[in-house]
Amino acid sequence: MRKAFRFEGDMLSSSVVKAALAWARKGGKIVVLHGIDDDGQCTCGRADCKSSGKHPVAELFPKGQHSATSSAAKIRRAFKKYSRANFGVILSPGLVVLDVDGPKGAETFKKLNLPPTLSVRTGRGTHYYFRATVALPKKKAHLPGIDIKDNASGYLVGAPSMHKCGRRYRVRRGKTPVATLPADFVQSLAVTGTRTARFDAGAAFKAGGRNNELTKIAGSLRFRGLTETAIAGALQAINAAACSPPLDVDEVEGIASSVARYDAGHENAFGWLGEVEESEPQFLAYPYIVKGAITVLDGNMGQGKSTFTCAVAAAVTTGEPPPFVDEIEQGTVLFMSAEDDPSRVLKPRLMKAGADVSKVRYQDELFTLDERGLALVRRELTANTPALVIIDPIIAFMQEGANGNNAAETMHFMMELDQLARDFDTAILIVRHLRKARADHVMHQGIGSIAISARVRSGLILAPHPDDSRRRAIVHAKSNYSETGPAIVFEMQSEGPRTHPKIVWHPCDKELTAAELLAPPEAERGRPSKERDTATAWLESVLRKGPVRKKVLDGMADANGITMATLRRAGDTLGIVKSKDGKASVWALP
Repeated sequence: MRKAFRFEGDMLSSSVVKAALAWARKGGKIVVLHGIDDDGQCTCGRADCKSSGKHPVAELFPKGQHSATSSAAKIRRAFKKYSRANFGVILSPGLVVLDVDGPKGAETFKKLNLPPTLSVRTGRGTHYYFRATVALPKKKAHLPGIDIKDNASGYLVGAPSMHKCGRRYRVRRGKTPVATLPADFVQSLAVTGTRTARFDAGAAFKAGGRNNELTKIAGSLRFRGLTETAIAGALQAINAAACSPPLDVDEVEGIASSVARYDAGHENAFGWLGEVEESEPQFLAYPYIVKGAITVLDGNMGQGKSTFTCAVAAAVTTGEPPPFVDEIEQGTVLFMSAEDDPSRVLKPRLMKAGADVSKVRYQDELFTLDERGLALVRRELTANTPALVIIDPIIAFMQEGANGNNAAETMHFMMELDQLARDFDTAILIVRHLRKARADHVMHQGIGSIAISARVRSGLILAPHPDDSRRRAIVHAKSNYSETGPAIVFEMQSEGPRTHPKIVWHPCDKELTAAELLAPPEAERGRPSKERDTATAWLESVLRKGPVRKKVLDGMADANGITMATLRRAGDTLGIVKSKDGKASVWALP
């Protein structure tokens, strides 16, 4: 049973940041909003701001309410940068607020005869808090001067935020508890039935249904882009011709005014660039790993990619930056690894790197990032918004049956992944294997379509250092949001044959280029084809999950554009173990 909601502790604090953090602990999601300066203006800097002190800081919450977070670290960082900010809260489930605005709203609320409940004084009215034991209807009847807020209807400005009138939102203290919203009131909110206006039928709208019908017509007109004045004129004409008896002129004006506050149908899809608030790119580890975007790490198998990603993850959990960056964002990490066992590999490797493993989440169920998989990840990011997500290797998570060499299919997959990074303002680091066949560009050297390289905002390539094969170097081959960083250099040192290696960092190499790092030895000849490289990586990712019947593999390979001859060559490259299950041939990794 859900515990009864109550205002307590820091929710009553005069500190905006303390109140926001308390709301997050109570299950609310927080959006940091621009505040009000000493001159009564919105801190966004626009003199004509129409939502002073109430709109999100776009730099930190680019998707508005969809960027809302319960991460204490992110909330603190936002208030540290914007000390005069307000905050909005998306209510926790089961909580409903009636936002009563001005005298008209107060008059409407009085007529509802709802039980006394805890309230918050706002700049122009009152927020009345209720508990809801039944779900509110998706479409609600219009209440003049009142907006109804729950966890599915956007954010509410929280106390003690500053209103543009110079007065703070304030919880009205006392012994009044949060009352339960009466079930009959909730039922009365439901908009039932659909009627078509017939202006030739005399009085089409009778008493009891006039407000509802006019509101629906106003909504349709607003969707088509009409302004408040145009909507009001149309409603007054319809009111006179079709309502029996006609509504009061002021009441019709109120319907037009209320509906005109909503966005027109096209306004969510397009916008004016001049109204966009500029923001600078953010980095998890400048300039190598970008926040709110995807970074790719390319490298051959067995060269230390996973060891390096664990070292970065360890630094994120502790907040102690590795030597190649000045600072690193502290937070939690989500590992999605198709290759590393969590008990025998992942946790020991992270502990060797000095990680706080209590801040690391991992993927316990193997799944690909199809529609279901992306939904699972979105729910995970909503519940535990990490600073860093590591996907290793990316080809193992592509939707089964998708062709990793098809640019259109791969671009769609990468766009879905990039949207997750944007929505949750998190850094996603994907890992790829390198192909041995030479590509026309270093960023095309990774397995799969060039659409992967095109979509990432930062590209890293790992390989043995050309001057010392014991060392590894990571060159910064692509950087959309900054200058490229110098090559990262490290060495993996093991304390014994059964222990995981530890990274020893060396000074960065400012002269090393990607071309030098990937240059093959002069004696190298007979390199395998691009098709075989792709097929080998694909076959390895499939068989990592366990043995597969050859007939099933043949069908999967054909769906991915891999010929039977290329599949056989890929099997030879991997040293596939072939066995029998009855009469069926079975392939497995060594």
